[in-house]
Formats: sequence, structure tokens, C-alpha cells
Amino acid sequence: MKLADALHGSVKTAYLLSARAGLRPGETVALKWGDVDLEARQITVSRRVPWSEVGPTIVVVARKVPIVEPLARHLSAIRPIPRMDNALVCPPSRRKKKNASGPHTAMHLAPNTIHAELARAFKTTGIAPGDFYDYGRHTFASLAALGGAPAWRLQQVLGHAAIERTLQYVSLREPQPTGAGPAPL
Repeated sequence: MKLADALHGSVKTAYLLSARAGLRPGETVALKWGDVDLEARQITVSRRVPWSEVGPTIVVVARKVPIVEPLARHLSAIRPIPRMDNALVCPPSRRKKKNASGPHTAMHLAPNTIHAELARAFKTTGIAPGDFYDYGRHTFASLAALGGAPAWRLQQVLGHAAIERTLQYVSLREPQPTGAGPAPL
């Protein structure tokens, strides 16, 4: 949470969606408020923005992701009133670009904006610099696996097509004694 506390605005929200719900970077920036059900504590992930290129959102196989308490508190604090289902959860900045005419009209929060904010937060906190994906989604998956989440459930939450990918995280934990129940996810 030290890194999350050092981040600001939409980048903080994108990071929390990645680190606390396991969303991919392109899924965090494409998420709309209509996909977030705070009462049922779940997010429907159904689209993503290509992360390394500019392009339209891509429809993906929808999956349901649980919302944990720290993420629920954050989302509740920033939720627009009145409700705006088509609004992005992590909107881009509305500031003007340097040396550009007209308003900044980016459709989604850009990777370079996220990288710059992360670099600032790493410097401020003294945390070793890293990638958004590693500090977000990988951390989520590793902690869920270490917490005892079953591989099949983690595969569903992460949206992995192959269980082999998910097993890379599950193999981080030591085998649990027989009779130990799985940890909730």
C-alpha cells in the first residue's frame, strides 16, 4: 500500500485495480463505472485497450472479479454522483500537452502517463523501480496463490486461457496439509 499511497488520481486507481483485483493494464484503463458493482462487490471485465499501441478497445471474454475491502473503499470514494455508467473509472488527464495546440483529448489513460507517475512514486518512496504489470497484476496473483486460492479460481479471476500460466503463481506456495481448506478469493 506504500506505493498506492504515493500515487495520485487515475494512476492510483489503475494500480489498485491491478494489485487488488488482478486486472491487466489495458483492462484497468478501459474499465467503465457500469462494470463496477460495489454492492455485489464484483467487477465485470469485458474490454481492454491494447497496452503497447493506440487503438480502440477490444472486447474480451467477460469475467467476474471480486472487489476486496481496500479497493471497495477507494472506488466508493471516487465514484461519480450521479452514477455515470459510461464514464471511465481511470479517465485520462484533461490537461493540455506541452507544445501542442488544443485540449488534450486522449481516449484512455496512456502508458507513458502511468510510467511517469510510477517513476515519481518510486523515487518518493524509495521502492525499487519496476513495471506496472509486475507491481500490480503479478503481485495480486502471487499473494492470492500464497494465500491459498485454488488454481482454478485464480485462473478465472486472472482470465488466463491456460491453467499452466496460472500454475506459475500457485507453485510459489508450499503444499498445504491435508484437510486444510482453501483460502477465499
